Amino acid sequence: MSAALRAAMADLPPKSRDLLRRVLVEDFEGRNEIAAALLRYRDEAGDELADTIDLLTMYPDARRKVVRMLAEIDAAR
Repeated sequence: MSAALRAAMADLPPKSRDLLRRVLVEDFEGRNEIAAALLRYRDEAGDELADTIDLLTMYPDARRKVVRMLAEIDAAR
């Protein structure tokens, strides 16, 4: 994973990182429901997070790497 992505994830508040990690380990249907709910907010942050969840759903290896990276960030703090 890129250093820019790691830095962006590290900048998230701890609760947001935890939520993202939990969303990414959810089953496929759970991720889709959460992404759809985020799109209802119609703001840039919700759209970007929903798009990220959708993208990572299509690429399971990348999803696992992001989950691992989030855990590493939290362990280092």
